[in-house]
Amino acid sequence: MINNNMITPFGKKDEDLHSVAGLYCKTFIGDNYTSMDFENTVENINKHTSYEGFKGLKAKDESGTLIGFSYGYTSLLDQFYREKLAAQLTDQQQIEWLSDCFEFVELAVDTNIRRMGVGRKLHDRLLSEIDHDTSVLTTSVENNPAINLYISKGWEVIKENAAVISMDDVQVIMGKRIYL
Repeated sequence: MINNNMITPFGKKDEDLHSVAGLYCKTFIGDNYTSMDFENTVENINKHTSYEGFKGLKAKDESGTLIGFSYGYTSLLDQFYREKLAAQLTDQQQIEWLSDCFEFVELAVDTNIRRMGVGRKLHDRLLSEIDHDTSVLTTSVENNPAINLYISKGWEVIKENAAVISMDDVQVIMGKRIYL
């Protein structure tokens, strides 16, 4: 359905940034997201594009419509999410997983074309373009399709039921060793 030519990089002030933000909101907030949700998402993605080691990819269909995206960046001390992750891990896990790490921050695919390989291609291509020893990500403990995708791609569960941000939204922390 989608070939590698339909996956291209995106970054700060990208022409498709609003489409990326809209797909993010639909995927992670739902169809009833507000204009404030949208603006906060645009601001957050723009902030992430300025982080060291940022890599972003977008996928478009034959008509040029955005159908998916993925991105991440180098995990560094004093970054907000890095500190939240570290607080959930043992000292040994921090050394093992966060020393030379790429935070796999987002992967989203339009609901109309899920399970057609777009997410897998975005995942594989993004990880093929990084130069780190490990990658970590979080996803909801209830997001079985994502957890199953990541496990099928060689990720392992580092910690279940992690209150990364709050006890109201516990996460699974997953890690993958990157072999160059």
